[in-house]
Amino acid sequence: MSQAAGIPAGRRVAVIGSGVAGLTAAYVLKGQDRVTLFEADARLGGHAHTHDVPQQNGPTLGVDTGFIVHNERTYPTLLRLFAELGVKTQDSEMSMSVRCDGCGLEYAGARPNGSGIIPRPSTLLRGRYLRMLLEVTRFHRRARALLAEPAAGPDTVSGTGTGTGTELTLGEFLAREKFSSYFISHFMTPVVSAVWSCDPTTALAYPARYLFTFLGHHGLLGVKGSPQWRTVTGGSRSYVDKVAATLPDIRLASPVTAVHRHDDGVDITSALGAGTVRETFDAVVIATHPAQALRMLTDASAAERDALGGMPYSVNQTIFHRDEAVLPASPNAQTSWNYRLPSCDARPDKVLVSYDMTRLQRLEPADGGRYIVSLGESELVDDAAVLDRMVYEHPQYTPESLQAQQRILGLGDERLAFAGAYHGWGFHEDGALSGLKAAARLGRDWDPVNIGTVNIGTASMDPVAVDPDLQPATLQPATVQPATVEAP
Repeated sequence: MSQAAGIPAGRRVAVIGSGVAGLTAAYVLKGQDRVTLFEADARLGGHAHTHDVPQQNGPTLGVDTGFIVHNERTYPTLLRLFAELGVKTQDSEMSMSVRCDGCGLEYAGARPNGSGIIPRPSTLLRGRYLRMLLEVTRFHRRARALLAEPAAGPDTVSGTGTGTGTELTLGEFLAREKFSSYFISHFMTPVVSAVWSCDPTTALAYPARYLFTFLGHHGLLGVKGSPQWRTVTGGSRSYVDKVAATLPDIRLASPVTAVHRHDDGVDITSALGAGTVRETFDAVVIATHPAQALRMLTDASAAERDALGGMPYSVNQTIFHRDEAVLPASPNAQTSWNYRLPSCDARPDKVLVSYDMTRLQRLEPADGGRYIVSLGESELVDDAAVLDRMVYEHPQYTPESLQAQQRILGLGDERLAFAGAYHGWGFHEDGALSGLKAAARLGRDWDPVNIGTVNIGTASMDPVAVDPDLQPATLQPATVQPATVEAP
């Protein structure tokens, strides 16, 4: 890892938070500095959360319930980390279904031979659904047309300013273009809610240009063009463990309660048993959620309070289980991602989606059953089938929070930097990229000669062949190379 001129090697640097942002920052910084990694939880990884599931007469399965998928098109930073660590990955199956308990509709996309579009003969009798399919192609055209319009102002990410192109929310765009309520409830809000783990009302408040930019980058504004999705072989914990093996000073179950800057460095106060301990570091990366970062800062500036306090998060109750009743009834409509509507017109205050990890990770359970991760469906899952319960939080994107995001990107200096997936689209690549940029803020860059080879089983990605425009140093958070669809 290279160092900036005038910044000595061997500094004592604290990284607070061991999600992908903190892990990437620590990995880059440890090349020149003495890094201490603080984690409030008893495990590392944040949303990289793998559960060991013993199998009768077979090997234990590692099942992910947080970060699951990535791709080679829009994950350059994460792929480089995987390459250097020798992380093995494999193809994943990415498909999505919608099930409505109100009208009984079930359908799925990305199923073999289009079998999920008309999963059963009776689907052909659903006039509203058939008209909705025509609206999907019209939506793709109108979304691409919006992206071709001039932005409302110089800031195309936050949508601030004025100009010839009105910056609309998704709901305003759909109303302007006169899309049907059936299309909105049975196609549009399920897509956004499932991707960002947000409730339907919040989904409609997302800025349309921001959302369509994301969909366009991932080939989702048409019927073709999506990248091949991949998952970490054996579970995402494998990359977490490999990063951890390079860090000699890791403090688990050590929540940081205070961060205080002064002329001689930065004081970190953390829990130690029943008491606390205060240590002085030369520099610090705070790689937590923004509200958590703000609570730690004893001397937060007005700008920090304004920016870090402006990014809301959703709280998702998540269940790891084996109850297949949450999946669509028709086998042709059962997919990797399964979205559920309680009724045609309902806008529940939570997302209802189940991820079939058996498909996503290509698992082979000894008993032939399925491992499922469900968000918001606690009352629908048989308690006897529950393996674990978790709480995951996800950033929410509104015109106001995107403006806060832009202010957050301007925070930090050579002794304190912020990192987190909230710097971008909220996904794993955004976290990794923000960690890389936090290290750069502290004067440490990723040496380009250290790129290895990504082990993808049947083939390898030659790093020399990677488009130089995708190298991490050239990327800008939230505006170039967004992260991708991942769960939950």
